[in-house]
Amino acid sequence: MSQHLKAAITLVATIFIAALVTVLAKVSLERVSAFSFNWLQILVAMVFLTGYTFLWRKESLPTHLTRAQWLYILAIGFCNFTMVRFLFLAGLELLPVTTHAYLVNFVGLVTMFLSIFLLNERPYLIQFLGALIALSGLTVYFDSIPTPERISGIIFVALGVFFLALTNNLIRRFMVHHKSSVSSVMLSTLAIWIGGLPLVAIGILTEGSELTIGLNDALIILANGVFSLALTLIVFNHVMKVLRSYEASLLASTGVIFVALLAIPINHEILSQHQVIGISILFIGIILTQFKIPFLSIFRR
Repeated sequence: MSQHLKAAITLVATIFIAALVTVLAKVSLERVSAFSFNWLQILVAMVFLTGYTFLWRKESLPTHLTRAQWLYILAIGFCNFTMVRFLFLAGLELLPVTTHAYLVNFVGLVTMFLSIFLLNERPYLIQFLGALIALSGLTVYFDSIPTPERISGIIFVALGVFFLALTNNLIRRFMVHHKSSVSSVMLSTLAIWIGGLPLVAIGILTEGSELTIGLNDALIILANGVFSLALTLIVFNHVMKVLRSYEASLLASTGVIFVALLAIPINHEILSQHQVIGISILFIGIILTQFKIPFLSIFRR
């Protein structure tokens, strides 16, 4: 099995687990605020990653990093945890879980366009066409203008998509140029401490003594912290050594298929015909973006 295929299968399997806990998170957000859910899941992920990195793997805190390398880690932590997690959860409060997942999965397309300028990684023509096909599915999925409440949710998710795409390119750039400096696990741990600690501190100071959460919601938050944040972050950083940033992001877009299927029995959501068609178009575009066919040089420009 090639490294590319192995990395792709590992990432898709992880995305399936993340999709399951995301659907469950929608249920909890009916009782727990987005802010509370966010800082609690980050706290869980921080504890899990810290224990896994320093106790299980017995890695040491890096003291040899340069200023530029620390700036990379600082930017990754800020974008991915200070911004992305709050924006996505705020959008999830205002949108159906399938619509939220559909919009989030456009991060692969934004990542592709940013990678052209930030990483000079030019996609093949067939990959670019696949991205355009996936983008066209957006007009099919939304057959009418969303309500003002939905528009607010869409804006939150759109901002989150931009910051996540920026995160993906920063991680890819770090793993290409500085992968020997720290492991992917250590990178994940440092990033979540830098980006997540301010939110956790604010959450503890403002809600720590008054917050009351039921057992089911606590278990869902625990699952999101471990699987949706910690595990996904470790796997994503790891496969970025093999996959380009937009290839990994677009593979992660399979999450919208998993979310759509899981939301039917769990959240009792019903997909309309135009939503099914829109998701199908997105899926076709995702498949095309995974091909690296060596056409004539003009097809790579």
